[in-house]
Amino acid sequence: MDSKLNLFLEKINLNKDYFDFFKDATLDKIVVNKSKQSFLVKITIDKYLPNNILANLIENKSLFSPDLTYNFTVRNPDNNVLLDYYPYFLYLLKEKDEIKLIDVYKNSLVYEGDTLRLIAYNKKEEDRLKEISNDINNFYHNIGFHDYIPVILREDNEIEEEISNELSNVTIPEPIKKNVIKEEPKRYHNSGTPRRRKSTDEGCILGKIIDSEPIKMSLLLGEDNDVTVEGYIFGTDYFESNKTNFKIITLKITDETDSIACKVFCNEDEEYERLCKALKIGTWLKIRGYTKIDNFSKDELVLNARDIMPVEHEEEEIIDDAKKKRVELHAHTMMSQMDGVADEVKLVKQAMKWGHKAIAITDHNGCQAFPHVYNLVRDYNKGKEEKDQFKALYGTELVMVDDSVDVVIRPNDSKLLDQTYVVFDFETTGFNAGGADSIIEIGAVKMKGGEILERYDELINPGRPLPAKITEITNITDLMLEDKDNEENAVKRFVDWFSNYPMVAHNAKFDISFLEMAYKKYNLGEFKNPVIDTLELSRTLDNNYARHSLSALVKRYNVPWNEESHHRGDYDAEGTALVLYKMLEKLDSRNIETMQELSNIVDSKEMYKYGNTNHINILVLNKKGLKNLFKIVSFANTTYLYKTPRIPRSVINEYREGLLIGSGCYESEVFKQATSKSEEELSNIIRFYDYVEVQPPECYSHLVETGDFANEGEVISNIKKIINTTIDAGKLIVATGDVHHLTREDKIYREIIVNQKVPGGGRHPLARGGIKNIPSNHFRTTTEMLEDFAFLDDATRNLIVIDNPKKIADMAEIIEVIIETGGIPFSPKIDKSVETVTDLVFTKASDMYGDPLPYNIEERISKELYGDGVYEAIEAKLKRDESNLSADDFKKKLFASLHSTLLKGFDEVKRVIKENLKTTNPDITDENLEKALKKNLGGVIGGGFDVIYLIAQKLVKHSNDDGYIVGSRGSVGSSFVATMMGITEVNPLPAHYLCLNKECKYSEFINDDGEPYGKDYPSGYDLPDKICPKCGKPMGKEGQDMPFATFLGFNADKVPDIDLNFSGEYQWKAHEYTKVLFGVDNVYRAGTIGSVAEKTAYGYVRGYFEEHGIVGKRSTEIERLAKGCTGVKRTTGQHPGGIVVIPGYMDVFDFTPFQYPADDNTSLWRTTHFDYHAIDQDVLKLDILGHDDPTVLRMLQDLSGIDITTLPMDDKNIFSILTSPKALGVTEDDILCPTGTLGLPELGTRFVINMLVETKPSTFAELVKISGLSHGTDVWAGNASELIKNNIVPFKDVIGCRDDIMVNLMNWGMKPIRAFKIMEHVRKGKATKDPETWKGMVEEMKVANVPEWYIESCHKIKYMFPKAHACAYVMSAIRIAWFKVYKPLFYYAAFFSIRVDDFDIETMIKGYNAIKTRYEDLLAKGFEATNKETNIIESLHVALEATARGIRFAPISLEKSDATRFVVDAEHENTLIPPFKTIDGLGVTVAKTIVEERDKQPFLSKEDLQKRGKVSKTLIDKMAEMGIIDNLPDSNQLSLF
Repeated sequence: MDSKLNLFLEKINLNKDYFDFFKDATLDKIVVNKSKQSFLVKITIDKYLPNNILANLIENKSLFSPDLTYNFTVRNPDNNVLLDYYPYFLYLLKEKDEIKLIDVYKNSLVYEGDTLRLIAYNKKEEDRLKEISNDINNFYHNIGFHDYIPVILREDNEIEEEISNELSNVTIPEPIKKNVIKEEPKRYHNSGTPRRRKSTDEGCILGKIIDSEPIKMSLLLGEDNDVTVEGYIFGTDYFESNKTNFKIITLKITDETDSIACKVFCNEDEEYERLCKALKIGTWLKIRGYTKIDNFSKDELVLNARDIMPVEHEEEEIIDDAKKKRVELHAHTMMSQMDGVADEVKLVKQAMKWGHKAIAITDHNGCQAFPHVYNLVRDYNKGKEEKDQFKALYGTELVMVDDSVDVVIRPNDSKLLDQTYVVFDFETTGFNAGGADSIIEIGAVKMKGGEILERYDELINPGRPLPAKITEITNITDLMLEDKDNEENAVKRFVDWFSNYPMVAHNAKFDISFLEMAYKKYNLGEFKNPVIDTLELSRTLDNNYARHSLSALVKRYNVPWNEESHHRGDYDAEGTALVLYKMLEKLDSRNIETMQELSNIVDSKEMYKYGNTNHINILVLNKKGLKNLFKIVSFANTTYLYKTPRIPRSVINEYREGLLIGSGCYESEVFKQATSKSEEELSNIIRFYDYVEVQPPECYSHLVETGDFANEGEVISNIKKIINTTIDAGKLIVATGDVHHLTREDKIYREIIVNQKVPGGGRHPLARGGIKNIPSNHFRTTTEMLEDFAFLDDATRNLIVIDNPKKIADMAEIIEVIIETGGIPFSPKIDKSVETVTDLVFTKASDMYGDPLPYNIEERISKELYGDGVYEAIEAKLKRDESNLSADDFKKKLFASLHSTLLKGFDEVKRVIKENLKTTNPDITDENLEKALKKNLGGVIGGGFDVIYLIAQKLVKHSNDDGYIVGSRGSVGSSFVATMMGITEVNPLPAHYLCLNKECKYSEFINDDGEPYGKDYPSGYDLPDKICPKCGKPMGKEGQDMPFATFLGFNADKVPDIDLNFSGEYQWKAHEYTKVLFGVDNVYRAGTIGSVAEKTAYGYVRGYFEEHGIVGKRSTEIERLAKGCTGVKRTTGQHPGGIVVIPGYMDVFDFTPFQYPADDNTSLWRTTHFDYHAIDQDVLKLDILGHDDPTVLRMLQDLSGIDITTLPMDDKNIFSILTSPKALGVTEDDILCPTGTLGLPELGTRFVINMLVETKPSTFAELVKISGLSHGTDVWAGNASELIKNNIVPFKDVIGCRDDIMVNLMNWGMKPIRAFKIMEHVRKGKATKDPETWKGMVEEMKVANVPEWYIESCHKIKYMFPKAHACAYVMSAIRIAWFKVYKPLFYYAAFFSIRVDDFDIETMIKGYNAIKTRYEDLLAKGFEATNKETNIIESLHVALEATARGIRFAPISLEKSDATRFVVDAEHENTLIPPFKTIDGLGVTVAKTIVEERDKQPFLSKEDLQKRGKVSKTLIDKMAEMGIIDNLPDSNQLSLF
């Protein structure tokens, strides 16, 4: 039995005979509610408790606590026994006097349909049962039955039967729109019926006018035949049967007292369409119908609608009608991690709507809401005069840490162990030393050398009754103090007693504040004794511990301690003294001998970990301040990150320029110190700040609950003290709302959020300390705020609520947070980048195509590098100057001049274009000339993108040099310049022949009939073989025919996005190489923000209800509340491959702060603090992604010694496996697959295999099309597949990739620029999103005689794959397929090593028949298969194919197996040895450790393997079971002979 549970059962004196029942049970948790002194004991048991044991537990619970509740979780519940508990429940109810007669209830609970229900047969019975409904639900919930038990008014079942008949055997439909519910394969019970509707009254959406009064949804507790409710729709689901015309619209409706699902049934298409349009989210409705328990809704109560009518509902709009408006200077958004629930856009819009002139956004620890706020305010202010513009103030709330740690105050020079110390502890009436609180007990001891020399204890009469909380904590009562002396006399006696000895206290700041206040009150002079604080000493000395309370210290240092005597001055003082001595001994062992040395114990660099922390607010005044704020936020989230972000006071002072420092919320230094400091001392503290904040008393209400203040009156006194002291100090005092949610009603969302653990940061402060009601920190109107400070005079109220906040807002400038670049990012500069790019391109092009280059290639390079301008300028000049040249001579001279100009560089190109512009327009001004030049320049260099290309080239070359091929992604393969620079292998030229003889370099683009090869061949790889007419050698085949515009647009109006697929195992090296290229401080991982998703929020709400004992909430209400929690920041992360590059001529703080991902200060990379999308137009992002294909190809190259770049792209055997496995030497029946493409990238999924069967491709171009179709959205299913199936067009003509659209439209005669625009519109799915623009494009296409089917196909597309990307993927697939056909052993070794994580290696070792049986068994399981089983299905299928081809999987070998890769067995033909990672439960780290240790020395025994290999006992047993370690003895043996 669980030891904790055993102790508990003994404590409650459970009958020993019953202990055996709990042998497999566990005590999960005891939840203590300190305020109520109640206990919730959570126990997991195997089956429901027998009645006699339950009774014994309940009868004896008072032995533990009078208020104790059990909550059981049952692992294997047998619901058939549930009714057995009901008589005992009724007996308990009667004992509590909650019911008079048991008999009237005894037959009401029934068990039917695998659940419990309370059945009433009339209205009176129903009312009576509802009275005990909560009790019975709580009772059954606590014994382990967690379904809700409804009260049902039993009526005839005719409707139920009718629905069952209508809906039986309905199959799952295709969803018709978002949120469509799949139909369950079971009968429909207790719900509405799809009868033909009666006519709908005018003004109604459904049925008749409703004249009955609505009831609150919170009162909908059970089945009722006639219910009327009123509420609004916040969600919808749609269901359509695919066997009948039956349809259901499920409305999620709420009146904000509760929510319920309302079902509307329909069986007519027109009616359904009308209802869908009428029943929109946000619509207010009155609904009449009947409530039923619905099996399809997890047995929840559902409202079935008979009548629906829209209702006018005037939202109670909150307005700010004050003549002079306030400005909120402290507002949190959803970007305050697990704290704020206000959407930043809605928050700012509310301020605008109220007529406020500004608002400050001050999220915790960062500024991730800035980009959205900036964009909103920028757009709002466009075209407005300055007086009408709105101002966003940008700031943050941070934890400021003092750079000094006060372990010792006023140290002397004596040795620590030689001194006599006075260790003391005060008990007080409260925490406010500077207010009305005073000392009620002085407890002290004199201690030297670990011996108590003298004790002092005195109780003091405070002259007023003690707060109940203080009596509860200290056990000191008013009666005990009745005849005691006053504070003045008692303190004077104590001062005489402690003399000038060093003083010691735990949390000395508290006790010293009361002592210093007494010195002031009673004119005792100045307190000058040395002071040691054991709390600060513990935090410094024992910084690896989390807790530093006195209770924790006595345990840590083994000091005898009675927790029940804790919080009495004398007892605490003695405990502290004994702890102190043990700490002094520890210090002495570390050579810290004097108090002076102790004062320097903390390294100044480590000070931020131990200093006192307070919240501060920082506001930005100008651009300089914004940059400084970014620095402060960055340092807080990296350099000074200690559990949570924090920033030293000295760093704030260093970067203070352009900023205002405010005091912050209830956790601010000013607010906390005001309770214990005099006005003079408080004034000194306030001097650090530029302004001081106070919030309405309600915002501090939780501090009364925690006992920090006795009542609201004390809170108000503290606020007044702060206000008066700030005014006297000459600083600005402002009233802020510390806003965390938009409206008062939204507080529930924050309650739910703060109830959760903050990732990495523990519980929110408001979720600790028995706080029942968190304060409402909503966005207050001016009037509300003025009313909140009604305890002040009018002048002061107006000063702090209106005048001073406005003054601060006026000090701040309107700031450009995100630099407006027009979409062109700031690129890094690389010396001679233009010359390098030009040289790389022409060197490679000449190497491939000869020198001089063919004209078409020279022209393509020219236009890709500089746009059309330079070609057109040279052509125009030649026409002017030498118009008599023959066509051949003209071309020869044109391209010679073009080549010469390009080689001379950018300046020469600009000169040529300018000269042409001046010639055609002699009167052009210099300014207009520059504008015209810019318009005529485009392409890679002309558009300023040469550095981006060069960076990509360097990254790819670095990887290639290290032996790893790189695959291109996206449309970069459409750029011939990229191909020539080695960035991509894809050649975008039209199909052509290219002689492979390096001495020849002949190329051919036109056939013997004068037609381009590209007309008949979309891919050059599909050209027939040909011998070079010049040298007689075989010719290579190239070209995929892609226009450059698909990558860079026209005139370089599209920022290039070069995505590269590096080997997954090399990716980290490519990332690190960027640090070499640009410097560590110029590269950052692209940051992301992880927010609370809907499903997570749903779990939060359920958890909140459970923790607060709220039962019976419908899932619809949980879903409604979850929506208010969705979007709150949970954590931060990083893009998997995105690297943001900051140009060397700027720094990161020009764009964004930085941080560690998920506050992980062990991360090798820092990320952008802003989500990278926010700055993607300002800075260059490199997509250095990881992919399996390059890793597989590297392994295949290593195994075979074959250069994978030399493999053919037109091998007929390879193309044959697209339609049959014959080339693999197996049949379809052998491998249970109609193709031979299992396991191949792009070609091996079930979806693509079905496409292959349907389309029967035989060429590279067709494979590219299939790749595009399989990666697109709404391109194949319901689109191309239907066109092929219905014989409208053949497969070769359907749209596969985005480039197809541009090329096809140009072939139909459309202008390239318009073809490009339509392609861009379609590939982003805008045809349906922007119907007006699409309408105009359709007209253009019709004019060009584009077929109707083509236009409709474009209209359906949501996303399209670029052809260049598809080409790169297919090239990798074909190379890998070559090994599958010709080198199968290597292929399967690579496949299983790199592409598979989950194995059933024991089955694989057994061979073909075992694999086939296991595979078919798993397939038969369908959706019932576990995740693990689902994951191994594909690997088993490929293993089946491998064994069918004669390949064997050997047992794992302790001597030969690798850690992670399958090894080719050199001793046995066609055999692979599996790696250690294939053993179920054995991770990669252990696998690598086994191999490392084996390489050092063979394992001597199982014991040796377990110890050196870090292998668990369970895994040792598993390895023994698999026969891996049969030859090892159990332990090391020493032989004497």
